[in-house]
Amino acid sequence: MTQNCSLQFGAATHIGTMMHLILTTCTNRKRYDHSPALSARALPCGSLQDVSGEWKARVLAAPQVASAGDLYCGRSFSEATAAAGEIGAQLYIASAGLGFLTAQQPVPSYNLTVSRGTQDCILDRITPSASEAEWWGTLVDQNVIRRTLRSADGLILIAVGKAYLKMLVPILSDLPQETIDRLRIFVGSDVSMLPARLMAQTLPYDDRLDGPDSPIRGTRIDFVSRALHHFTKTVMDQHPKAPVARQAKHVEELSRHWGRPNVRPGARRSDAEIKALLRQHWEHTGGLSTKLLRVLRDELAVACEQKRFSRLASEVRHEGMST
Repeated sequence: MTQNCSLQFGAATHIGTMMHLILTTCTNRKRYDHSPALSARALPCGSLQDVSGEWKARVLAAPQVASAGDLYCGRSFSEATAAAGEIGAQLYIASAGLGFLTAQQPVPSYNLTVSRGTQDCILDRITPSASEAEWWGTLVDQNVIRRTLRSADGLILIAVGKAYLKMLVPILSDLPQETIDRLRIFVGSDVSMLPARLMAQTLPYDDRLDGPDSPIRGTRIDFVSRALHHFTKTVMDQHPKAPVARQAKHVEELSRHWGRPNVRPGARRSDAEIKALLRQHWEHTGGLSTKLLRVLRDELAVACEQKRFSRLASEVRHEGMST
C-alpha cells in the first residue's frame, strides 16, 4: 500500500541524543475533532489482524492536523509536558490508536481507546477477544521502542496508567540492566503487575499525593503525571544523578508529613441526580466510564454501585446517540 503521509506505525522519529526521556500516554481529550471514520465504533468487527489492518489504513489516509504534543490536552498530559520542559527531556507518547510517538510527530485526530465501557473501545471490535497488549503490539515495533529507550543517556521516566504499563512490561523487562537502572516508574502503591526488577525502579508516591498537605493535589486520573512532575521539580533538582534508592528516600522524606485524604462515606443520590452529574461531567471525561466513576466516587463522594453506574451511564450515552 502506498503511504501518502509521514506517520509510520512502530517508528517514532528519533531526535539526536537526549539527556532524559519521559514516556506518557495519550488522552481522550483532544484539541481537534476527528473524522467519523477515524473512531473505533466505525470499524467492522473482525479478527485482531483484520481490525488492526483496517484501522491502520484509515489512519494513514487521514489528514494530519497537529503534532502529537499539540493534539492531546487535559491536566494529565499538561503535567507530563511541564515536567519534560523543566528537565529538557524528550517527550514520547504511548497512544492506543497511533502507537509510539514523539511529541513533534504530525498526527491525525482520532477516537479510540482500550478502556472498557465506552463506544470507542477497540477491544470490543475484536473477535475472538484480544488483550490491550495484543492490540498495541499490532501498532508498534517493540525493538524500535527498546532502541529508543536505550538511546537515552539520562533517566527514563515512565508515567502511564496501569493498562499502558501492562502493555509496556514485556518491553521494559527485556531491557539491559544498565538501562533498567535508569528507569523511574510512577505507578502508585499497587505495583503487583510489575516483575521484581521493574518494581525496584518505582518511586514511593501514594495517596498522600492527593491529601490536604500535598503541593500538587488532583484526581486519580492524573495521579502518575502529578507524581512525575513533583519528582522532576523537587527530587531531580537535588539528586539528578542519584540511584533510584536515594531518590526514593527523598520522596519518602518529602511526603512523610503529608496527611492522607479524608475518605468520606459516599452520599446516596437518586438515579435522576446521578444521571445529571454524569451529563455535567461527560464532556471533560470524554464519556469514559472509568473516569466518570472516579469523578463520582473520588471528586463528588457519591456512592454508586458498579452495576447501577453502568446502567445509568449507558442510558446517558444513548441519550447522546438519539439527539
